[in-house]
Amino acid sequence: MPTAAHRRSAFAIFDPAYSAREPYPPAPLLPRWLYLRSEYECFLLERMRRDVEEAKLRVGYPGCFHTPFRVIRYRCRTMRGGFTLRIHGRPEEARLDGRPLTLPEPGGDGCIRIQSGPGLLELRIAAPDGSIPALAAETGDWEASADGISYSPAVPGGAPDDTRLPELSVTPVEFAPGRYDAGRELLARVEVHSASRPQFGCGESLSELENRDAAHFEQSLELRESAPGIWTTPQPLAFRYLRVEAGSPVEVVCRAVFAPAQYRGAFAADPELTRIWMHAAYTLRLCRYHFLIDGVKRDRLPWVGDLALSLLANAYAFGDPEPVRRTLAVLGRAGIREQHLNGIVDYSLWFLICHDLYQLYWADAAFLELQRGELTDHIEVLLARSEETGFLPSEGSWLFIDWVKFPKESALQILFHWALRAARKLMERLGEQQTAERCAERAGRLKEQLFRTAFDAERGLFFATPGEPASGFFRHPNFLAIPAGLLSEEQQRPVVAALLGDELPPVGTPYMAAVEIWALHRAGASLAGIERIRRIWGGMLKQGASTFFEAYREGAEGEELYSFYGRRFGLSLCHAWSAGPAALLPMLFSGCEPVTDGWKKHTPCRELPDGAAVTIPTPSGALAFEAVSSGPEPNSGNDN
Repeated sequence: MPTAAHRRSAFAIFDPAYSAREPYPPAPLLPRWLYLRSEYECFLLERMRRDVEEAKLRVGYPGCFHTPFRVIRYRCRTMRGGFTLRIHGRPEEARLDGRPLTLPEPGGDGCIRIQSGPGLLELRIAAPDGSIPALAAETGDWEASADGISYSPAVPGGAPDDTRLPELSVTPVEFAPGRYDAGRELLARVEVHSASRPQFGCGESLSELENRDAAHFEQSLELRESAPGIWTTPQPLAFRYLRVEAGSPVEVVCRAVFAPAQYRGAFAADPELTRIWMHAAYTLRLCRYHFLIDGVKRDRLPWVGDLALSLLANAYAFGDPEPVRRTLAVLGRAGIREQHLNGIVDYSLWFLICHDLYQLYWADAAFLELQRGELTDHIEVLLARSEETGFLPSEGSWLFIDWVKFPKESALQILFHWALRAARKLMERLGEQQTAERCAERAGRLKEQLFRTAFDAERGLFFATPGEPASGFFRHPNFLAIPAGLLSEEQQRPVVAALLGDELPPVGTPYMAAVEIWALHRAGASLAGIERIRRIWGGMLKQGASTFFEAYREGAEGEELYSFYGRRFGLSLCHAWSAGPAALLPMLFSGCEPVTDGWKKHTPCRELPDGAAVTIPTPSGALAFEAVSSGPEPNSGNDN
């Protein structure tokens, strides 16, 4: 139910699908489809990658990804009497206690009704390329297998024949002849009613809207005549502004795509910070597309490094474990023996950190058990690759860290230390004590090496490359050292002083800016973090942003503000890794973070400043804090 923080932040609502009372738009009621572990998630990613190609998004998506099996075996021990099934795919074989069983034809409702005695029912279901086998049953403990030998509990997933998300009609406002403003960034199918084929364009910015050069298109602008006089985009597009020019009167409708979501969390302080929180939450809302994806204009796919920030934002704004669980399942399915996750060495480390954070915020032991095999193999590969030197090798891999050029080896090894600590905790949760002890031993050895080879004791800072004191000092290795658990409280002081100064070069993205602010908060510099949020994310709002950008360069104007990757409009203006304030502001104001899994224990709430209010969703209910306001609460009249 709405809290004081919901009421006090109501004036800042601009999400057309906002709801604090229940998930909205409502999800349709569907049968409970069952799958082999991770198969539904891999099927969704396969579909999404196909849609990305059709939308002509300009993205490379490196890494190895599991292709869903087209044949799956299911089994369940039945009792005497009847039971009802739905099958997606072709039932190639059915047996009861090893004897062939003839399945009746589906009824008009698509259900197969079987009468049988007790026994072990086994089904072999095949699906064509581009589809996936699935089974829906009213009763029974079903297991699934790809080979008919190794079975595991079948897990629930969505509908296999319709992966579309709910759509909500949004009518844009015509602000100039043939120019329309949706009022905020949308991911939407555009529908134009016109007697003749219209000229069409769209953009996240007004500059992109007016671009007519196809070499600078970041999405397909194709329109298809779906019915006489109705022209639609085949795929959803990311935009705020539309250009529709035709020789006859037109009507323009946006079919905005929204995954059902409930704003269980809320934040209110002064108007600027309240708006920043609301825009950050909406940025993430648009990127909750089956998985927690990268951005809605470019990529529209999940990346595990980005997940570290979007996971936290999701935890404080929506408190919904499902998109996190799906993202971890699909990205970890192929393992790292052939390539690092997303083809990036540091993303293989973020994977373990994200798994640990997921358990800390949601305490999903059942999911952790499902991922046991992949996690233990992932950790074994990392331990083996770092056995000889103690450092994780980066040669031959993409070492990312951030979109900024600097020597990144120390930052990688510090992130590796953080990942080893996360791996130890994951293995302890699974009862794998021997592996947990190996991770702890390796982390201890790595810590000693870093202080011996990459730390300037006089300055109290890590330099960029182990063994090379002249490699320079940069922000990333030093702020990462705080959540990585490398620094004592006393050792944090010179690091914080350096981070608060201007001597170290700035980070390259709001992603790493948010991680730096999180580190400052952990080291007791929360007030400085709040001022940085005002400067960076408040700066984007002053530039007219409705969602937050992939990168932000203070002082940039015009097309310079929107260029990236050497492309005029390559910058994503709605990027999940820039939704950090949705987590940071509640955290910085309240001081609340979970200490044990599922928020069973958390850090104490500090006294809030006058008029502030914070609501934090947890698996067992909301934590709601407020300070008595000295004035009336702002009110938009929106009671959602």
